[in-house]
Amino acid sequence: MPKLDRTYRGAMRRYQLQLLFFSLVYWNLVIRFAIFMRMLGARDDHMGDMLSKGMNFLVDEIISSSVVISVFATLSWFTLNMVYPRMVRSLKMRKLAVGVVLVDIVIFLIISVLLGVVHYGVSQDLSLAESISHLPRFLFNSTILFFLIVLFIGGYVYQLLNTLLHQVGYAPLGKIMMGYYQKPREEDLIFMFLDLQSSTAVAEKLGHKKYSYFIQDCFKCVSNSLLATRGRVYQFVGDEVVVSWNAKKPASYKGAVDFYYLYEKALNKRREYFEKEYGMMPVFTASLNVGKVMAAEVGEIKRELAFHGDVLNTAARIQKQCKRYRKRILVTREFAVRLIKNSKEYKIEYVDLVKFFGKKKSIKIYEVHKIEDNHTSN
Repeated sequence: MPKLDRTYRGAMRRYQLQLLFFSLVYWNLVIRFAIFMRMLGARDDHMGDMLSKGMNFLVDEIISSSVVISVFATLSWFTLNMVYPRMVRSLKMRKLAVGVVLVDIVIFLIISVLLGVVHYGVSQDLSLAESISHLPRFLFNSTILFFLIVLFIGGYVYQLLNTLLHQVGYAPLGKIMMGYYQKPREEDLIFMFLDLQSSTAVAEKLGHKKYSYFIQDCFKCVSNSLLATRGRVYQFVGDEVVVSWNAKKPASYKGAVDFYYLYEKALNKRREYFEKEYGMMPVFTASLNVGKVMAAEVGEIKRELAFHGDVLNTAARIQKQCKRYRKRILVTREFAVRLIKNSKEYKIEYVDLVKFFGKKKSIKIYEVHKIEDNHTSN
């Protein structure tokens, strides 16, 4: 699926650039504020002199200081997203926030060493050897200690914000922080219920311990597919994941179906690993529905954003029909109509009129598959 691959690569680049931009803005604000506070706290200065000195630094040296801070922010972003995850995978260690913070401190010390060498070499016209010999005086002082503390606290907060952004996304996080969902809000959303096929048999075969690792490995492949289609995980429930998209965006309908195929492809790339480690390949089926739901924060001790409405109930019930009709993706008529309107890459085939227990109206369900696929039922 070359077009899906291009979509995936483009989305990953956009996502990494967003994280880089966030890192640049965050560290420039944090370190610049720390510099200003440090200058205000300098000894033997009158308040007027301190304010003047701090403002002069922000105004007169903003370009040079921004360059240094941005170099650090870029290295921090690279470490967090490129280096550290590979270290975790290759060394099979736990991914701890303090690990990235310690790496940031190492980067800060390296930059400090370079700045110290430049400082003594340029401002005092010392040789390289003499500059290095003066480094302890440059490095081991109260200012460096102050910035190490700022870096440790700032790095941990950065990790916390990064985790929240991964969990709820930029827009929901902003709304949650502003208290938008304290009162139930109506939203138009697409929901997918993605479920492991024959999960009971798989769990019985693997045993509860190995089955837990199996599910964890399966859902590790979800992230990149979500980024490529701009989906958001609503919740993980056992061997099932519920994903949502903004129904007001026309691209979301194609994106929701693309997500399934991208996820399937991501799993297939790890086929050798799954067959070697577990002796089987995971197979997932999905259902899609669209409509208005109510969104609200629920709970006090463990507060979370919850969605309520018949849209989710119907999507969950349709997902269970995938096994009955031996289909990979089943959708409601509402979703099928909007998909056809917004995408020409997929075609819809009528499956059946289903009457669910407790519902007055029967529901038409459809199968979705790519037009170029030589489609056969499983």
